Amino acid sequence: IEGVVVKAQLIRREADRFVVDVANAPAAIGKDGIELLERAPGVWVDDEKISINGKSGSKVYVNDRELRMEPAQLLTYLRSLRADDIQKIEVVPTTGADYDADSSGGIIRITLRKRRENGMEGSLSVDSRLGRWVRSVNPRARVNYHSGRLDLYGLAWFNLETDEFESDENTRYTSGSNSLEAHSEKFERDRNFGASFGSVYEINSRQSVGAEFEYWRNREKGPNDSYTDFTAEEGVTRTDSRYDNFTARNNYSLTFNYIWKIDSLGSTFKVLGDYAHRNTGIGHRNRSLTTGEGLAAAVDSLYRDRTRSSYDVAALTLALEKNFSPRWSLKTGAKYTRNEMRNDALYEYSDEGAWVRNDDQSFVINYTEHITAAYGVVTANLGRWSLVAGLRGEYTHTYGRNDVGQDYFSLFPNANLSWQLSKERGHSIVAQYARTIERPRFWCLTPQRTQISDYTYQTGNPLLAPAYKQDISLTLVLGHRYTLTAGVELQKDEINQTIRADKDNPDMLGIHWVNFDNTKTWYASVSLPFQPTKWMQLNIQANYMRRGQRLDQHAPESFQNILMANAATTITLPANFFIDLSYSYQGRVELGNVAVKPMHLAHAAIKKRFGERFTLTCKVANLTDSPQRIEAKGEGFVRNLRCRQTWCSRSYVIGLTYNFQAGKAFRQRSIEAGAAEDKGRM
Repeated sequence: IEGVVVKAQLIRREADRFVVDVANAPAAIGKDGIELLERAPGVWVDDEKISINGKSGSKVYVNDRELRMEPAQLLTYLRSLRADDIQKIEVVPTTGADYDADSSGGIIRITLRKRRENGMEGSLSVDSRLGRWVRSVNPRARVNYHSGRLDLYGLAWFNLETDEFESDENTRYTSGSNSLEAHSEKFERDRNFGASFGSVYEINSRQSVGAEFEYWRNREKGPNDSYTDFTAEEGVTRTDSRYDNFTARNNYSLTFNYIWKIDSLGSTFKVLGDYAHRNTGIGHRNRSLTTGEGLAAAVDSLYRDRTRSSYDVAALTLALEKNFSPRWSLKTGAKYTRNEMRNDALYEYSDEGAWVRNDDQSFVINYTEHITAAYGVVTANLGRWSLVAGLRGEYTHTYGRNDVGQDYFSLFPNANLSWQLSKERGHSIVAQYARTIERPRFWCLTPQRTQISDYTYQTGNPLLAPAYKQDISLTLVLGHRYTLTAGVELQKDEINQTIRADKDNPDMLGIHWVNFDNTKTWYASVSLPFQPTKWMQLNIQANYMRRGQRLDQHAPESFQNILMANAATTITLPANFFIDLSYSYQGRVELGNVAVKPMHLAHAAIKKRFGERFTLTCKVANLTDSPQRIEAKGEGFVRNLRCRQTWCSRSYVIGLTYNFQAGKAFRQRSIEAGAAEDKGRM
């Protein structure tokens, strides 16, 4: 036999997920993890988040462990992964009952390929980004070591970045002739560092134990200078301000697991223990000078605040997966989680040279939450039919939050039913249903008041309630790769932000976290991956939503249409050169009384691989160099805002990755965590 040609489907649909076989995709050569995700069905990536079908709260797992990083660090890590590192990517739009009920945005699972036997492998990489609004350097190192039954691995990264932000604001007060014009410039220095170390020891062929420690530190510091011209009947008043901001966060977590492979069919029993801690210090020192017509004398205000917060998450998970045959399996388990939040905020103002406590804004809030859960999931593969169905029950008890306690029990059913229309041609229909919950993130519950500009501030809400969501969808899959999904998402008490006039000063606007009464979203999404030639790959995705929202119980329901689309192509050239081009569009989006106007983003990159060790990348991001435009309408005001910042402005990126290895092939083990969703609320 002179040769064998194996043709494998790049994308296939299973009962509850899409699977992208990166290892069998020649077009994936030269790409990093972000570029691969951009081409996965239903996955949307921008410089702020990763989402599935436009839904918020999507999570990313690597080798069964969630990447618990800030958005910027998560994107940096995924960019450092090469296609050669990845075996497959799984996109799960609707999670099953074996995941926490607040995994409402779906999950992305990345499985890494085999590595080295009794040896070491790893990578060193660095990239730098330069633009009018950003300057950054991001070095990173990763190493894995295997010897006999022992696996050791480590990761360290730095993020040294300077960001600038500029905004222009116009507000018209509809109750009279008042108006304001404002301009703000923010300069911020970020110094971030993270490291993790883990070990897995195989006791015997069926039992293993593992532990991992992770630390992450963040420092942000910089001034925000602004001026505002306020026009009233008395004349024009000018306010010049400087807001000095400092934020310091220290995070560490410890994960332990024990895994027992019960039988030869792959059945397992797991014990997962997790603990995570974060302490945060935030400080502001603000000074404003107000002059103008109608004032007898200039008004000079000096005030400051300091907030100290700490968060603790502890969880214990027991999980059993029993495979009765290749067709039938059962997952069952139980989990207990304890979340604790403590906040102490001091607000002061200067009065004749002495600092005086502002009792109206200072606060001490402690919040404790206990969640107990149990679940069961059945998986069946019956010829052309596939089923994944489960039920999760969660009991939640909370106290604190301004002495408001909560006790509630909820059931969260989930079902995925798939029918193959043509097994040979890869045509199938998939129906999905899930009920989930969204609990407020910890920082949304903190009533800390942060002054953004002279007439705008932001604050949290300790009385936020959890939001419940039901998602029903139907997906048509053609040829394993072309997909069309249609569905509806019904949500009660959606957690979002709204802008309203301050009760004590109607000229001041506050951005508040609130619960909307209910929202209803009809959606349709399509994914069309093409390969016109051997040297070109094109992927087109589009998502349409008709969103209806009622902000409070007695308000009328309003509707809007939202369109998002993106296209990405990779051109393979001789001598291991690659050209990547991408474009994305987001139409007008209205959330509450805030509207984000349409956005266009385009990127271009060229890559060169030198053998199997080096990859050089040069990229121009955000070719359109367009500002973001936001409009807010509320009782008594209309505000328009124009912003220029890092993620929507043109910048230039250059990166270099070096991969090293020694030894024979092996599969790297990793630590599985059980409190990933809980830690995400930090």
